[in-house]
Amino acid sequence: MKKVTNALLMLLPSSKLKQDVQISYNQLENLKPISIKEISLTSFMKHKILEIRKHNNNITIQRDNKKLSVIIPYRNRAAHLKNFLPALQNRLKFQEIDYEIIIAEQDDTLPFNRAKLMNIGTLNARQDSSYYIYHDVDAMPTNIDYRYCNQTLKLFNYIKRKTVFEEYPETVFGGVTLVPKKIFFNINGFSNKYWQWGKEDDDFLFRHLLKGYVPFFDTQGKLDMLPHPRALSLDTHGNVANNNKILKMNQKYSQKNKKTFSKFKRGVLNQDLDGVNSLNNYTITSIETLDKIKTIKIKFNL
Repeated sequence: MKKVTNALLMLLPSSKLKQDVQISYNQLENLKPISIKEISLTSFMKHKILEIRKHNNNITIQRDNKKLSVIIPYRNRAAHLKNFLPALQNRLKFQEIDYEIIIAEQDDTLPFNRAKLMNIGTLNARQDSSYYIYHDVDAMPTNIDYRYCNQTLKLFNYIKRKTVFEEYPETVFGGVTLVPKKIFFNINGFSNKYWQWGKEDDDFLFRHLLKGYVPFFDTQGKLDMLPHPRALSLDTHGNVANNNKILKMNQKYSQKNKKTFSKFKRGVLNQDLDGVNSLNNYTITSIETLDKIKTIKIKFNL
């Protein structure tokens, strides 16, 4: 029987891990490593990631107050921003964190590209920040610890639904994510390939796994999500769309994102060639700074 090649193994159907590597780490506060048992992987990628984790499973966690850049991907959410900014600033002030806030605003009528905005925001952060927090504008902090962590950390575990906080899946990696500066650039930041909505956060988690990092999550972190429309229902101005043509186009982008992530997850795409080091086709049209808030307006070109 002929040996199965790696290329063929990458194309075989995916299945979930039956058992993850046991991560050894110093017990610190409420932090736990994210389990990847719920991620579907091909046999080839299962073997690759488990081998990486076996050699990177003894982790020391450090928390401290260091200089922070909070980066907010943004378009047409003025009401959210008005409520969110004071809540965030009050929390950061209470925790005595030296911070700046960067609003990376997409100022065009192309589909929204959340990940690319965050890459650009990062490149425009102050040089002496030790870490970045990528924060959605509708994610109101209820019990969020914004202090520095030397490991990538999803800062929440619960989201408020009506009047009750419900536990959120560990591997859903968007919303509010803390990344040390060194790790961000080692994984090449976010992919620039995801337009409109979906999968850029899954891609970001996978970038950590393939570079040997073990992301953690705060088991006590809580968010109160502001009411917002589904991303797939929005037009390219960020308004709710009633046009079937626009809604169908949104679905096409969503399907394309799923295919892109599938290729990456199977090892077909190389993260070293797509990320913060390959940013192009954009123009910064203005930068305004008021106190600790910097607003960067960005136009994309396809």
